[in-house]
Amino acid sequence: MTKKILFGAAAALLLAPTAALAADLPVKAAPVEHIYDWTGFYIGATAGGSLGASDHVDRATGLSDANGYNIKGGLGGGTLGYNWQVSRFLVVGVEGDGSWGSEYGSNTDIGTVGNPAFLSFTKETWVATARLRAGYAVNNLLFYGTGGYAATSAEAGIKDANTLALLSSTTSTHSGWVAGAGIEWGFAPNWSAKFEVLHMEYNSTAFNTIQGEGNRSVPLNDSIGRVGVNYRFGGPGPVVAKY
Repeated sequence: MTKKILFGAAAALLLAPTAALAADLPVKAAPVEHIYDWTGFYIGATAGGSLGASDHVDRATGLSDANGYNIKGGLGGGTLGYNWQVSRFLVVGVEGDGSWGSEYGSNTDIGTVGNPAFLSFTKETWVATARLRAGYAVNNLLFYGTGGYAATSAEAGIKDANTLALLSSTTSTHSGWVAGAGIEWGFAPNWSAKFEVLHMEYNSTAFNTIQGEGNRSVPLNDSIGRVGVNYRFGGPGPVVAKY
Protein backbone atom coordinates (compact mmCIF):
# COMPACT_ATOMS: atom_id res chain seq x y z
CA MET A 1 0.00 0.00 0.00
CA THR A 2 2.82 2.36 0.87
CA LYS A 3 4.47 1.61 -2.49
CA LYS A 4 1.27 2.55 -4.37
CA ILE A 5 1.04 5.87 -2.53
CA LEU A 6 4.65 6.67 -3.26
CA PHE A 7 4.23 5.76 -6.95
CA GLY A 8 1.17 7.97 -7.31
CA ALA A 9 2.90 10.92 -5.70
CA ALA A 10 5.88 10.55 -8.01
CA ALA A 11 3.63 10.45 -11.09
CA ALA A 12 1.82 13.59 -9.97
CA LEU A 13 5.11 15.44 -9.55
CA LEU A 14 6.22 14.39 -13.04
CA LEU A 15 2.94 15.51 -14.71
CA ALA A 16 2.59 18.82 -12.88
CA PRO A 17 4.93 20.83 -15.18
CA THR A 18 3.11 19.48 -18.27
CA ALA A 19 -0.32 20.57 -16.93
CA ALA A 20 1.00 24.01 -16.04
CA LEU A 21 2.47 24.42 -19.54
CA ALA A 22 -0.83 23.45 -21.15
CA ALA A 23 -2.67 26.02 -19.03
CA ASP A 24 -0.32 28.75 -20.26
CA LEU A 25 -0.90 27.98 -23.99
CA PRO A 26 -2.95 30.69 -25.82
CA VAL A 27 -6.55 29.82 -26.70
CA LYS A 28 -7.16 29.91 -30.45
CA ALA A 29 -9.55 32.74 -31.32
CA ALA A 30 -12.70 31.97 -33.29
CA PRO A 31 -12.41 33.00 -36.96
CA VAL A 32 -14.22 36.22 -37.84
CA GLU A 33 -16.10 37.30 -40.95
CA HIS A 34 -16.42 40.86 -42.20
CA ILE A 35 -20.04 41.55 -43.20
CA TYR A 36 -20.65 44.48 -45.53
CA ASP A 37 -23.07 46.97 -43.98
CA TRP A 38 -25.49 48.70 -46.41
CA THR A 39 -27.09 50.97 -43.79
CA GLY A 40 -26.83 54.71 -44.27
CA PHE A 41 -27.56 57.74 -46.44
CA TYR A 42 -25.93 57.84 -49.87
CA ILE A 43 -25.52 60.09 -52.89
CA GLY A 44 -24.53 59.06 -56.39
CA ALA A 45 -24.35 59.70 -60.10
CA THR A 46 -25.91 57.72 -62.96
CA ALA A 47 -25.63 57.52 -66.74
CA GLY A 48 -27.35 55.39 -69.34
CA GLY A 49 -29.78 55.23 -72.22
CA SER A 50 -33.50 54.88 -72.80
CA LEU A 51 -35.84 53.28 -75.32
CA GLY A 52 -39.56 53.99 -75.18
CA ALA A 53 -42.66 54.50 -77.29
CA SER A 54 -45.04 57.35 -78.01
CA ASP A 55 -47.78 58.34 -80.46
CA HIS A 56 -50.18 61.12 -81.40
CA VAL A 57 -53.79 59.97 -81.09
CA ASP A 58 -56.81 61.90 -82.33
CA ARG A 59 -58.90 62.71 -79.25
CA ALA A 60 -62.20 62.78 -81.14
CA THR A 61 -61.92 59.32 -82.69
CA GLY A 62 -59.26 57.57 -80.54
CA LEU A 63 -57.39 56.63 -83.73
CA SER A 64 -53.67 57.10 -84.36
CA ASP A 65 -52.31 60.00 -86.39
CA ALA A 66 -48.68 58.86 -86.49
CA ASN A 67 -48.99 55.05 -86.25
CA GLY A 68 -46.68 55.01 -83.20
CA TYR A 69 -42.92 55.48 -82.99
CA ASN A 70 -39.96 54.81 -80.72
CA ILE A 71 -38.18 57.45 -78.63
CA LYS A 72 -34.59 56.98 -77.58
CA GLY A 73 -31.55 58.81 -76.28
CA GLY A 74 -28.99 59.17 -73.53
CA LEU A 75 -29.35 60.62 -70.05
CA GLY A 76 -27.38 61.27 -66.88
CA GLY A 77 -28.13 62.56 -63.43
CA GLY A 78 -27.92 62.19 -59.66
CA THR A 79 -29.29 59.95 -56.91
CA LEU A 80 -30.10 60.40 -53.21
CA GLY A 81 -31.24 57.58 -50.93
CA TYR A 82 -31.14 55.69 -47.65
CA ASN A 83 -30.62 51.96 -46.99
CA TRP A 84 -31.50 50.05 -43.85
CA GLN A 85 -29.99 46.59 -43.33
CA VAL A 86 -32.81 44.80 -41.49
CA SER A 87 -30.90 41.52 -41.20
CA ARG A 88 -27.83 39.87 -42.66
CA PHE A 89 -29.69 39.23 -45.94
CA LEU A 90 -32.54 41.80 -46.08
CA VAL A 91 -31.95 45.42 -47.09
CA VAL A 92 -34.76 47.97 -47.60
CA GLY A 93 -34.62 51.63 -48.48
CA VAL A 94 -35.91 54.67 -50.34
CA GLU A 95 -34.35 56.37 -53.34
CA GLY A 96 -34.98 59.45 -55.46
CA ASP A 97 -33.24 60.47 -58.66
CA GLY A 98 -33.32 63.00 -61.46
CA SER A 99 -31.86 62.62 -64.96
CA TRP A 100 -31.46 65.01 -67.87
CA GLY A 101 -30.87 64.28 -71.52
CA SER A 102 -32.44 64.32 -74.96
CA GLU A 103 -34.80 61.45 -75.79
CA TYR A 104 -36.50 61.93 -79.14
CA GLY A 105 -38.75 60.09 -81.57
CA SER A 106 -40.90 60.99 -84.57
CA ASN A 107 -42.90 59.62 -87.48
CA THR A 108 -44.76 60.93 -90.49
CA ASP A 109 -48.52 61.06 -89.90
CA ILE A 110 -49.31 57.81 -91.68
CA GLY A 111 -51.83 56.61 -89.12
CA THR A 112 -55.52 55.96 -89.71
CA VAL A 113 -56.46 59.64 -89.40
CA GLY A 114 -53.01 61.11 -90.15
CA ASN A 115 -52.00 63.68 -92.71
CA PRO A 116 -48.72 62.67 -94.45
CA ALA A 117 -47.86 66.33 -94.93
CA PHE A 118 -47.07 66.46 -91.21
CA LEU A 119 -44.52 64.78 -88.94
CA SER A 120 -45.39 64.11 -85.28
CA PHE A 121 -42.69 64.03 -82.59
CA THR A 122 -42.18 63.58 -78.83
CA LYS A 123 -39.10 64.79 -76.97
CA GLU A 124 -38.24 64.12 -73.30
CA THR A 125 -35.89 66.50 -71.50
CA TRP A 126 -35.84 65.15 -67.90
CA VAL A 127 -36.99 62.14 -65.89
CA ALA A 128 -37.43 61.88 -62.11
CA THR A 129 -38.47 59.00 -59.83
CA ALA A 130 -39.22 58.43 -56.13
CA ARG A 131 -39.00 54.72 -55.28
CA LEU A 132 -38.89 52.06 -52.58
CA ARG A 133 -36.16 49.42 -52.75
CA ALA A 134 -35.95 45.94 -51.25
CA GLY A 135 -32.98 43.64 -51.76
CA TYR A 136 -31.24 40.40 -50.89
CA ALA A 137 -27.67 40.97 -49.69
CA VAL A 138 -24.88 38.46 -50.20
CA ASN A 139 -22.26 40.34 -48.18
CA ASN A 140 -21.18 43.14 -50.56
CA LEU A 141 -23.54 42.13 -53.40
CA LEU A 142 -27.12 43.41 -53.30
CA PHE A 143 -29.82 42.09 -55.63
CA TYR A 144 -32.85 44.39 -55.47
CA GLY A 145 -36.24 45.26 -56.86
CA THR A 146 -37.65 48.77 -56.90
CA GLY A 147 -40.86 50.65 -57.69
CA GLY A 148 -42.75 53.89 -57.15
CA TYR A 149 -43.61 57.20 -58.80
CA ALA A 150 -42.18 58.61 -62.04
CA ALA A 151 -42.49 61.92 -63.89
CA THR A 152 -41.07 63.33 -67.11
CA SER A 153 -41.20 66.56 -69.07
CA ALA A 154 -42.12 65.91 -72.71
CA GLU A 155 -42.56 68.21 -75.67
CA ALA A 156 -45.10 67.05 -78.28
CA GLY A 157 -45.33 68.74 -81.65
CA ILE A 158 -45.93 68.74 -85.38
CA LYS A 159 -43.40 69.60 -88.09
CA ASP A 160 -43.69 70.03 -91.81
CA ALA A 161 -42.82 66.61 -93.24
CA ASN A 162 -40.81 68.14 -96.11
CA THR A 163 -38.97 71.08 -94.54
CA LEU A 164 -39.03 69.89 -90.88
CA ALA A 165 -40.11 73.40 -89.89
CA LEU A 166 -41.86 73.44 -86.49
CA LEU A 167 -45.58 74.15 -86.91
CA SER A 168 -46.94 73.57 -83.40
CA SER A 169 -45.79 72.17 -80.06
CA THR A 170 -46.51 72.10 -76.33
CA THR A 171 -44.54 70.92 -73.30
CA SER A 172 -46.21 69.19 -70.35
CA THR A 173 -45.37 66.95 -67.41
CA HIS A 174 -46.36 63.29 -67.62
CA SER A 175 -46.85 61.37 -64.33
CA GLY A 176 -46.96 57.61 -63.85
CA TRP A 177 -45.39 54.59 -62.20
CA VAL A 178 -41.96 52.97 -62.39
CA ALA A 179 -40.73 49.46 -61.59
CA GLY A 180 -37.41 47.72 -62.09
CA ALA A 181 -34.55 45.65 -60.74
CA GLY A 182 -30.80 45.88 -60.35
CA ILE A 183 -27.59 44.66 -58.77
CA GLU A 184 -25.25 46.74 -56.59
CA TRP A 185 -21.64 45.88 -55.69
CA GLY A 186 -19.93 47.35 -52.65
CA PHE A 187 -16.34 47.56 -53.88
CA ALA A 188 -15.12 49.58 -50.87
CA PRO A 189 -16.46 50.26 -47.34
CA ASN A 190 -18.29 53.43 -48.47
CA TRP A 191 -18.45 53.00 -52.25
CA SER A 192 -20.70 50.91 -54.47
CA ALA A 193 -21.42 50.54 -58.18
CA LYS A 194 -24.74 49.44 -59.67
CA PHE A 195 -26.55 48.46 -62.84
CA GLU A 196 -30.32 48.73 -63.05
CA VAL A 197 -33.21 48.60 -65.52
CA LEU A 198 -36.36 50.70 -64.95
CA HIS A 199 -39.65 50.75 -66.87
CA MET A 200 -42.00 53.76 -66.74
CA GLU A 201 -45.63 54.01 -67.83
CA TYR A 202 -46.91 57.59 -68.04
CA ASN A 203 -50.38 59.08 -68.32
CA SER A 204 -51.46 60.44 -71.69
CA THR A 205 -51.47 64.26 -71.93
CA ALA A 206 -53.50 66.53 -74.19
CA PHE A 207 -51.94 68.38 -77.12
CA ASN A 208 -53.73 71.19 -78.97
CA THR A 209 -52.43 71.14 -82.54
CA ILE A 210 -52.56 73.62 -85.39
CA GLN A 211 -55.92 74.57 -86.80
CA GLY A 212 -57.43 71.86 -88.96
CA GLU A 213 -55.54 69.03 -87.30
CA GLY A 214 -57.73 68.74 -84.21
CA ASN A 215 -56.69 67.97 -80.63
CA ARG A 216 -54.48 65.00 -79.81
CA SER A 217 -53.43 62.94 -76.81
CA VAL A 218 -49.83 61.78 -76.38
CA PRO A 219 -49.31 58.34 -74.77
CA LEU A 220 -45.78 57.67 -73.53
CA ASN A 221 -43.72 54.92 -71.92
CA ASP A 222 -40.01 54.51 -71.34
CA SER A 223 -37.42 51.88 -70.39
CA ILE A 224 -34.04 52.93 -68.99
CA GLY A 225 -30.83 50.95 -68.55
CA ARG A 226 -28.10 52.69 -66.58
CA VAL A 227 -25.01 52.36 -64.43
CA GLY A 228 -24.24 54.34 -61.31
CA VAL A 229 -21.75 54.95 -58.50
CA ASN A 230 -22.85 55.71 -54.91
CA TYR A 231 -21.03 57.06 -51.87
CA ARG A 232 -22.53 55.99 -48.52
CA PHE A 233 -22.06 58.04 -45.35
CA GLY A 234 -21.10 55.67 -42.53
CA GLY A 235 -18.35 53.37 -41.30
CA PRO A 236 -17.18 49.98 -42.57
CA GLY A 237 -19.24 46.84 -42.11
CA PRO A 238 -19.40 45.06 -38.75
CA VAL A 239 -17.22 42.09 -37.76
CA VAL A 240 -18.97 39.00 -36.45
CA ALA A 241 -17.62 35.73 -35.08
CA LYS A 242 -18.02 32.70 -37.30
CA TYR A 243 -17.99 29.30 -35.57
